[in-house]
Amino acid sequence: MGSILNEVDRNAILQRISSVTNASLPRWGRMDARTMLTHLKQSALMALGELPVASKSKRAFQVFPIKHLILYVAPFPKGAPTAPELLVPDDASVDAIRSELMSLVERIGAGPREGDGPVHPLFGQLTFREWGVATYKHTDHHLRQFGV
Repeated sequence: MGSILNEVDRNAILQRISSVTNASLPRWGRMDARTMLTHLKQSALMALGELPVASKSKRAFQVFPIKHLILYVAPFPKGAPTAPELLVPDDASVDAIRSELMSLVERIGAGPREGDGPVHPLFGQLTFREWGVATYKHTDHHLRQFGV
């Protein structure tokens, strides 16, 4: 499984993010390119601990083996619900949102690797290493959604 904390994986994700344009169309779902990039930007802020997101109190997702299976084995399901805090509108240009997202991904990649990171609304307490994997997997999922 890839990780934003791994330089090679991070650079590959950044290259893919850079190819998303306003004209990029989804293969599934209702998001357009701006909405998807904004969603990933908000998710990156959450991973950095800069955006509080209300807990979903789903205890089953916070314990082994379910948490491990979702983070490391099973693909993210298409159309899975997300926190409202991660679906806010942004009137900035796709270029500006994409640039901000790329900066946030770089910040996550340059951040700590050991110890506990922010609490995730579904998975509960995640280590920084788990955040690196979750951020990679989530970003990869949405970039695949747009064929990049």
